[in-house]
Amino acid sequence: MSARYRFLVHRRHEAFRLVVREDRPFPADGAEADWRETRVREAEDVNDQVRGDVERDGYSLFRIGLRFADLPKDR
Repeated sequence: MSARYRFLVHRRHEAFRLVVREDRPFPADGAEADWRETRVREAEDVNDQVRGDVERDGYSLFRIGLRFADLPKDR
């Protein structure tokens, strides 16, 4: 059976998204009540980088709506 991943959006700051494994505890640094689930996906339908982040850190946290100006300047 393949792992399932929960996709969540922050209730007050909707640009922030979180992905966690359905069969693992919610990350200790966060409060589950602050997040609203938007969907559940099978591992095959989740980006490799996101799955890697979840395996390494227990979650993948990102922000929608970044602009090119938000990218660090190369030196």
